[in-house]
This record gives sequence, structure tokens and C-alpha cells, in this order.
Amino acid sequence: MSSETYDASRGADRREQRTPLYFPERRAGFERRNRAGWRGTYQESLRTYRDNPSTFMLVLATIVVFNYIDYQLTVRILGAGGVELNPLMARLFALSPIAAVTAKLGAVGVSMLILLSLRQYRRTLEASLLLLVAYTALMFYHAGLAIQPLS
Repeated sequence: MSSETYDASRGADRREQRTPLYFPERRAGFERRNRAGWRGTYQESLRTYRDNPSTFMLVLATIVVFNYIDYQLTVRILGAGGVELNPLMARLFALSPIAAVTAKLGAVGVSMLILLSLRQYRRTLEASLLLLVAYTALMFYHAGLAIQPLS
């Protein structure tokens, strides 16, 4: 280290020390540098998803619609003698269907507003896609029940 860049009152130059860990960009969760391979492709697809608000709104709207369809199909299954598997929703249906629909649609509605307000963060984008996959799987479950004859 040269004596011209060293200031005794400040101590050693921090740039000479290696940083032991790499942290991704903290503000939005996206890395600043481009990566190759599947990680780079994944990161770039999330950036594209973030930068296209109409796609994000379509995903959120699909989740809300699937949630409402799930409620309607659950009501039909319960009317045909089926059982609600979710214990919280079973208690709400025992109170009244209006309490169940208010809680179900209200919780998803508030969740969608939170996701919408935090759209710039990577984890929020991942959560919205995970919810879409979960509700899509639930729709396939309901479709499977509809195909089976009710006994």
C-alpha cells in the first residue's frame, strides 16, 4: 500500500479487503449483473414479468377468479353432501356461507392489493406466480372431482 493513499486517521483502506459473501441487490431482490444459464434466464423472465404491468394484473385477476370459482364449487360440493377439507373454512361454512365468502374473498382481495403494491420486489413476483400455480392445481382438483360420479 502506498503512503499517498493511506491516511492514519481513517485506518486501512476497505477496498483492499475481499468481501467474504455476495449479497444480491437488496432494494428489489434482483442481481445487478447478468448471469448465464438457467439462473440468468429465470432472473430475466422475472424482470420482464415485473416490467409488464398488464401481465401482472392478468395473473392477479386470474387468482381472484379462480378463488371465486373455488368458492362456488365448494358450495356445490357441500350441497351434494361433500365435506370441506379446510378446517377454518369448515367452521365459517358452519356459521353461514356469507361469512365464508366474505372471509375467502376478503383475504384474497387484501393479499392481491399487497402483492400489487409490492410488485417491484422479486419475492412478490415469485409469490404471485406460486399462488397462480396453487390455484391452477386446485382447479384441476375440482375438475377431477367433477369427473367422478358422486356417490
